Amino acid sequence: MTTKPPYIAEEAARLKAAYKARKAADPSLNQEKVAEACGWAGQSAVSQYMTGKIALNLPALLSLSRVLRFAPESVSPRLAETLSMGTNGSMISSLDSHQNTTEMGPAGRLLPVIGYVKAVAFCEAGEGASRNEIEEWVEAGGAAGPRAFVLRVEGKSMEPDFSPGDKVVIDPDMPWKSGDFVVARRPGDKAATLRQITEEGGEQYLYATNPDWPDRVIKIDSSWQVYGRARRKIVDL
Repeated sequence: MTTKPPYIAEEAARLKAAYKARKAADPSLNQEKVAEACGWAGQSAVSQYMTGKIALNLPALLSLSRVLRFAPESVSPRLAETLSMGTNGSMISSLDSHQNTTEMGPAGRLLPVIGYVKAVAFCEAGEGASRNEIEEWVEAGGAAGPRAFVLRVEGKSMEPDFSPGDKVVIDPDMPWKSGDFVVARRPGDKAATLRQITEEGGEQYLYATNPDWPDRVIKIDSSWQVYGRARRKIVDL
């Protein structure tokens, strides 16, 4: 008889605990819903991961961490160590200029593509908009936190950096710094906006990079909500 490595049972126990904690917050949750949210055909895989019948792999861990809202390293330190490995970004225009500070995932992970209005619902709703409401999904192309999504650029305010229709990976779990591109929203606005954020003299500003754009500079305060930082642009060939 082949003896399974002890980490399989340990990870299964941690995953089961994460599931129970999430279910305590949302009693309507069940394994079938978890499987559906992960994009799996049925709940069998969820059950087998939680009982240790099969070992967790990295794509499964990342999917489950997104749905059940746990940090990957809290369930599988073994797999979390591989998250710092690089990916092939030959088709990705990277916006990263400092060390990643959020969970990283495989390039093949699918992210929802949403517009400025749906971005508000996605970010405000915790788990985001219903999967049934999202018509397009694309590969992340590299590192992305569990709540990441792809913003479809609207309008010409950010030209020449971003054009209408461009797809930009937005990571709510990655801290921003002055000079980064971020998605933000003013209280009362129905839609979010993509802008470059800067800090000058203790004040924060959002910039439209199009030099001909009216009201190009907006001074913001604590009432504004910054939803996430742009990590990279997805380039379709």
